[in-house]
Amino acid sequence: MAFRVFQWLDSQPDIKPDAYTFTIMLSVCANLILKEDHAMRFENARMLFQKCCDSGHVNDHVLWKLKLTVNEAEYYQLVGAGIETKAADLDPSWSRTVTISRRSVDNRNNSWSRNRGRNRHM
Repeated sequence: MAFRVFQWLDSQPDIKPDAYTFTIMLSVCANLILKEDHAMRFENARMLFQKCCDSGHVNDHVLWKLKLTVNEAEYYQLVGAGIETKAADLDPSWSRTVTISRRSVDNRNNSWSRNRGRNRHM
């Protein structure tokens, strides 16, 4: 079911998967595809990682989930580097849409976060 939703999402002209989507889908591979079905796990992980690279959404979370899904040799085959590699050390085009700024990840400056729970019962 998760892969059908992913394929639908990927086929939409105005909606595209992001790093979070790829992280979730790699978790599906790691947690829901049996380890005994090695070929299916690898092929799905390969497809997802390639799409992630092509779309420029590779970050350290994507790499971490990939490590949990495939073995070290397969990881090296896909990434071209060892399992200790960070996204910043890889081809920059793989991470071109990933923005790293304190403001975008710091919810303390987010008004929704600050006001969450207030005025709920009005």
